[in-house]
Amino acid sequence: MTDIVELKSDGIVVYPKTHVNAVEGLTTIKGEKGDTGPAGPQGAIGATGATGPQGPAGTNATTTATATQTVNGLMSAVDKKKLDTLPTITFSKVGSV
Repeated sequence: MTDIVELKSDGIVVYPKTHVNAVEGLTTIKGEKGDTGPAGPQGAIGATGATGPQGPAGTNATTTATATQTVNGLMSAVDKKKLDTLPTITFSKVGSV
């Protein structure tokens, strides 16, 4: 039996975007033939194989302090602050089929 779940972000029910291929029974995306839309811009031309100087030796991860919201560590303090402020996502079973 498959569980029916409810997705919540910080306690508020949300409806995630999904790909059209995940929707059973849906055969077209847009128009009669599933038009894909215009092509995007071409990317920049890559380097020609030149390499720069080697960077400095890294610090052993076992001796590096953990990051806080104000002090860099295994990640930057800025990233730690972003990570700590991510919304809480929860799934709650609401039924089954």
